[in-house]
Amino acid sequence: MSRILICALLLSVSAGFAGPLPASDKTSASAALEETVALLNKSAWARQQTYTRLVGGIGSGVFGEKELYSTFFVRFLSAPPIREALLRLVQLGSGYDKLDENGRQELATALRALDRPSYNWIVVTVSFRSNDPDTERSMKQFFQSQTLETIKNRVYLSTLRYPNLPVAAYFPPRGDGLGARFVFPRHLDAEPVVTATDKTVSFQLDVPNLESDVVVSFPVSEMVVNGELLL
Repeated sequence: MSRILICALLLSVSAGFAGPLPASDKTSASAALEETVALLNKSAWARQQTYTRLVGGIGSGVFGEKELYSTFFVRFLSAPPIREALLRLVQLGSGYDKLDENGRQELATALRALDRPSYNWIVVTVSFRSNDPDTERSMKQFFQSQTLETIKNRVYLSTLRYPNLPVAAYFPPRGDGLGARFVFPRHLDAEPVVTATDKTVSFQLDVPNLESDVVVSFPVSEMVVNGELLL
């Protein structure tokens, strides 16, 4: 149940769920949901990159659109603010008070998994949405079919001090809506690969059928909260 719930909520986030709400609907719960979705979609630890193309002739998107979009959602899952936002998303969408005891236990297990800190690794997730069914199917197959050996020359995490940091582990999407997981070492030779003094940290991914790599840069200064780098 909990995995299905997380998947449904994350797919809603990726589809642009919880946009601006009318003033009359601004209850504390809906305001909290809107804030949470914003953090997961566009924040210091989450970015979107969208590619568009116009379709001529008889081709179209899911709802007949002539402009097809492909959006990559890149998030630092290891960053505490992202994990906390996922926790809030699950809590807000779970209807906790209506769950039976088994449901509450399953939810508690899912929440503990999301709240588990990562001291040795930086974990980046990538999910994908498109209004072109063929493109969405192709991307799903791509991420599902990759292994560490096949992906390691396609993806990097970079700072000025550590350009093209290789990925240490790869996990295909597992049905929870979080997308593919890319795991990078947090330290090299006992030195942190990202520090508060770095200007940016960039994620780069080479995917098929795109004219250029997916490159998403995150200003490190925005990730510093109360003097601590949250990554």
